[in-house]
Amino acid sequence: MLRSLLPVGLLLCLGAVTPLAADTITLQGGKTLEGRVISRGDTIVVEVAGGSKVTLPKSMVVSIESGATASEELVEREAKLPAGNARALFRLATWCEEKGLSSDHNRLLWRVLELDPNHRETREALGYRRLGALWLTESDYQHHLGNVLFEGKWIPASEVEERIEQRESQAERDACQDALVLASRKRTSPEEAETAIAEFRQAPAALQRYTLAKGLESRNARVRQLAVRLTADLEGRRPQTSLTHVAVSDSRKSVRDEALRVLKTWNDPDTALGFIPYLESENPTERINATRALNVFPDRRSVSTLITTTRAIWAGFGRSHFAQLVQRSYVQDYELVSGGTGLVVSEVADPVVDTFIEGIVLDIDITRAEAVSRISTLERVTGQRFGADLDAWASWWEKERGREVAAAPKAADAAAPKAADR
Repeated sequence: MLRSLLPVGLLLCLGAVTPLAADTITLQGGKTLEGRVISRGDTIVVEVAGGSKVTLPKSMVVSIESGATASEELVEREAKLPAGNARALFRLATWCEEKGLSSDHNRLLWRVLELDPNHRETREALGYRRLGALWLTESDYQHHLGNVLFEGKWIPASEVEERIEQRESQAERDACQDALVLASRKRTSPEEAETAIAEFRQAPAALQRYTLAKGLESRNARVRQLAVRLTADLEGRRPQTSLTHVAVSDSRKSVRDEALRVLKTWNDPDTALGFIPYLESENPTERINATRALNVFPDRRSVSTLITTTRAIWAGFGRSHFAQLVQRSYVQDYELVSGGTGLVVSEVADPVVDTFIEGIVLDIDITRAEAVSRISTLERVTGQRFGADLDAWASWWEKERGREVAAAPKAADAAAPKAADR
């Protein structure tokens, strides 16, 4: 009975994972299992994707055919890729996803965008949505449509209040909103503010989320800042995309800094990915704020976009001018104009109006603050110092990526003995 039940349990286990390695174990009855064999003896221990281990009696195993791990195969496939071929790179990224190599899948998708920023399949795989000529994050796309995130779903902002009304009365909504406003007021004492926040936290979770979402849109900067701070304490799913948007687009530095502080406390290793799309924003303020945010969350996945967008921004600068002028009008002369009805002839003096402009025109050299800020961020993320030499940055990054790919087999070899020891 044990011999007949084990394969069934084993197959149920394997149905939830994708093989990580290419060792093929053939079992009694013809069934096969793919994984990395890490121990042999009276029992065979096989490691599958996700780090799970399957232990098999030796009597169940007919044969073991060794092969390279998916990570090792990836190195070979990546080395053979034609240079500059975005479509081939995307196919390799898709293969990584099938093999359970999630980090490599994500890394290769960003490399595709370096070659082709408008590659549709890649943008969609990374969660972008197209709006006209722009690729937007899901959060920005929904905001453009007038939607808000409510209980994990994007719905029209006009429907949120109706859904809240189905649970909480208008008095409860007003009380929650009043507590937020009272706690944010400058003249409110610390004791009163603490009491107001305690009352706010007694409200249902859905009502808290709704109130804070409205608070982030308030015209009062103190309300927005407090809403950001209280967002950090929400239970359940963290509204990371909303705080990323605040950290980039809010008009007050104090609010943006609070959003960065909260994001920092969450310690999500992928926080920087939310700021990378804003490096390509049409709004220069958003681009600058995103660059500064990447100083707080340095991530090598932003290097390629920083280099390419810095080149575009730097090329767009030059000389310009501004003028402070006054335009005046005056009557220069009069012209005699004849007219009438046919029976009566009349002549009138028609004024001739002329204008002149006086003032100053200053020729100026535009400050390249944005480009300089990006170079500073590049230096912070990479530890390199190439200054404004963007060709040197691009050349170094191309070589650095090559070294990282070449180092992958060594990392895989170093990990194998540790797995066997376990």
